[in-house]
Amino acid sequence: MAVGLAAAMLSASLTGCSNLKELTSSSKPLVTESSAPSAEPSPTLSASAAAQPVKLPVRASGPLDTGTVTHRLKQGNFSVKLTYWTSDNAKQYTAETLKTINVSAHIEDTGNTHRITVSTFQVIQDDGTKRDVVATDNGKFDVTPPYPYGTVVTLPAATAGAPKLTLTVRLDLLVETAPKSNSYYRSTALDTLTLPLLTNGANG
Repeated sequence: MAVGLAAAMLSASLTGCSNLKELTSSSKPLVTESSAPSAEPSPTLSASAAAQPVKLPVRASGPLDTGTVTHRLKQGNFSVKLTYWTSDNAKQYTAETLKTINVSAHIEDTGNTHRITVSTFQVIQDDGTKRDVVATDNGKFDVTPPYPYGTVVTLPAATAGAPKLTLTVRLDLLVETAPKSNSYYRSTALDTLTLPLLTNGANG
């Protein structure tokens, strides 16, 4: 009796299934999205790794960029007009460049009755590290108007990397105290000329 009851219950639980294979085939595992392989993220460049533009130093403008410059120095009752000029391209001057500068001195604001002479002309070059006397001219050079004094100064190489040259120009003048007196007093005229130089990476 008990065996018959168990068989009846098993038969009832299998109602609606055609066979055992159909029952077991429904138990296949499901594939979820989490089990699918994920795509690798594409590499991106960080902002710090991007190439940064290089800012170049800018060269200051110089008095000889146009080729010539004039300075006037007041010396009591007369003036000294100093004109500097060059055929070089001053915008391309570097510390190592050989530089040739012409200098002309004229006496103004006085007549020609008092004789004036130049006894010393000197140029000192200062690059911020060293000072050199680059030109000295001693003598008795008449600059009584309208006569000028003129010379050419060649500047040697400066200290490597120097950003500028400062030239100190000195003229010792002997001025007659009275016409044809053959008696003189001395007047010293001092002038400066600053030449900016190209350094590594600078634009001219």
